[in-house]
Amino acid sequence: MSQSTNLSKYTRRYQPCHPLAQYVIAQIDTLEYRAQDIVKAMGYPLKHTMPACERLRHVLSNKHIGLDGSYRDKYFTADEFLAKLFLVLDLPYEPFAEDIAQIKDEIAQGSKPQPQYRLHADVDFNFDGNANWLSRWGASLWTHVDLPIGFAKLEEAARKSIIKERIRTHYQERGANVPYDGTIKGYRLIIELQDKEVYRVEYDLPKSKSV
Repeated sequence: MSQSTNLSKYTRRYQPCHPLAQYVIAQIDTLEYRAQDIVKAMGYPLKHTMPACERLRHVLSNKHIGLDGSYRDKYFTADEFLAKLFLVLDLPYEPFAEDIAQIKDEIAQGSKPQPQYRLHADVDFNFDGNANWLSRWGASLWTHVDLPIGFAKLEEAARKSIIKERIRTHYQERGANVPYDGTIKGYRLIIELQDKEVYRVEYDLPKSKSV
């Protein structure tokens, strides 16, 4: 989300990327609190004012509102910082516990290795003597079948439906125009985890190019 053009001198340094941060920033604007006043009320020592203000700016501009551990100091953990900030701004913390839990869950999911799905046509190409490595590389790119962004996060039934639709479309559009007089024999889904193949699924051709 972009920064509002109506932010005052109290909040213009913040660029909220999360609705919860926007809510906090709106309260800062309403109370007309300077960053220095906020961190002082939170309990930061005077000598730590500038780093504390920078942490406040980072948290309110971070897509995970700092819960990803991207900014730390010796005074508050990520959870403690938010709780104290809400207290100082006279905001209820409990109603947003579910939102905060969801952010933490997103962070946890993002830290886990995600499987990579690659769908491509299994093609027999009839390369002649003039087909150099560049030609062969270009032909291999032709076999790739695009899958939508976020495919790995979909339910299995949704993934199967998309694979079926993409195979049908690819075969309809390209089955009769394979480069180097090639022939599509079928399709293959390869699943990789951390750049290693862990599973593969073979698919037959659709019944007809005109399906």
